[in-house]
Amino acid sequence: MNAKDILTAVDTEKNNLVNFLSDIVSIESITCNEEAVVTRVKKEMEVLGYDEIITDIFGNIIGRIGNGPKILVFDAHLDVVDVKGQEWETDPFKAIIKDGKIFGRGTIDDKGPFACTLYAGKIIKDLKLAGKYTVYVVGSIVEEECEGLALGAFLREFELTPDQVVIAESSELEICRGHKGRAQITATFKGESVHASMHHNGVNPIETALPFLNGLVEFDRNIPDDPELGKGHITAVDTRCDSLSLSSLPTSTKIVMDRRTTTLDTYESLIQELKKLPNGDKCELEYAEWKDKGYKGFEIGGEEYFPAWVLSKKHPLIKSGVEAYKELFKKDPVVTTWGFSTNGNYTMGKNGFPTIGFGPGEMALCHLENEHVVIDDLLTATAFYAGLAASMEA
Repeated sequence: MNAKDILTAVDTEKNNLVNFLSDIVSIESITCNEEAVVTRVKKEMEVLGYDEIITDIFGNIIGRIGNGPKILVFDAHLDVVDVKGQEWETDPFKAIIKDGKIFGRGTIDDKGPFACTLYAGKIIKDLKLAGKYTVYVVGSIVEEECEGLALGAFLREFELTPDQVVIAESSELEICRGHKGRAQITATFKGESVHASMHHNGVNPIETALPFLNGLVEFDRNIPDDPELGKGHITAVDTRCDSLSLSSLPTSTKIVMDRRTTTLDTYESLIQELKKLPNGDKCELEYAEWKDKGYKGFEIGGEEYFPAWVLSKKHPLIKSGVEAYKELFKKDPVVTTWGFSTNGNYTMGKNGFPTIGFGPGEMALCHLENEHVVIDDLLTATAFYAGLAASMEA
């Protein structure tokens, strides 16, 4: 790998990258409303000379470089969370550049990292770094609501089995080799509805749920530590009742729980452990389903189960990432894990495709007011993505 050539190429594209990111930040692309930003990305891919540009059935936008027998996927999502209730110092959907930073919704999560992968793809092509790889740069959708759903749809549609995957999400320029998972689980308690004046003749599902909720608090305290990912967590995030009227006992009470998982957990164990809580045998436990209408006009959705994963420190993909970082920046990278879930839950967590994460920006700024990214960090990330491709080819 010629690190100098990569760094020079990144510096040459700096203004183009910044202008492109400013453009897409200024396109409001709340989940399920990504069509305009997908159209803008397609136009940029055409300008940058991608070998093939694909809009898949699901609505993702993908650029291909090269045609080698091995597959390298860079993925970053184009949807963003809303800004309702927040107080920004600038217009969140109008990119503002000041003090070497770009301000706006998505600069960190996740349009900034996407812009880096897009321009890294151009550099990979211009410097002929793809070699034996076919490189796909994916701008995925609906990640903020159902991570992995859209990326999985693309890989299944084209029957692709990636050899390596890079999830471009904010990591503060550290190499992430895994992350905690998450699940949304519901516990539904049935009641026997009677008039509230005769409540002792019925079954109040709220009262049936109370021992379960108290047990949940205690269970959360005792979830064991994972040596790689730390401690899992669970908490109730919503309670919903179905009632005939507010003068009657509810017909049912639903507890919605957020469960943060580690590699100690399995699809089956997450439900079984809740059945053991007080009154856990008196409710229906199941994974929640997310559903909405995508920008293409049809209903999309998926189960809210996103497993944790960890890639071995000794894996060749980690080795390539470390070597690329050292060659480019003349120092050792930090290799760590994320505390949040990404599209990697599908590639590595569910399918075992070797995956790492890397991206610019402070993770604490994701979803917050005054989200911003340092421009120099964008350049570092772009160089790393290109350098990784070159390092794997070596």
